[in-house]
Amino acid sequence: MNRKPETYSFLFDHFAITVQAFQRLNPIDLYVATLRHAAGRGVRFSPLPPGGRKPSWRERNRRTTMHRDRHGTSFWVITEPDLSRTTILLPEEY
Repeated sequence: MNRKPETYSFLFDHFAITVQAFQRLNPIDLYVATLRHAAGRGVRFSPLPPGGRKPSWRERNRRTTMHRDRHGTSFWVITEPDLSRTTILLPEEY
């Protein structure tokens, strides 16, 4: 019996992680969250930029998901519309 490999909805290009997120989050939780993000299984939402202004059309096309690590710390995974960069950050850093 052959098992079909799990496929993801897109491929990542460049990764970025903020210093605070790197210091506070568990690497295994980050790995699992990026796989869930690529498969479309995270909690999707559209954060408002600082100042509360409406996002531009480019910002609306970002894929943004929220995750929690094993200690309950929330973090976001954001992929740009052209899939050129995926950033991991804490909500207070946005």
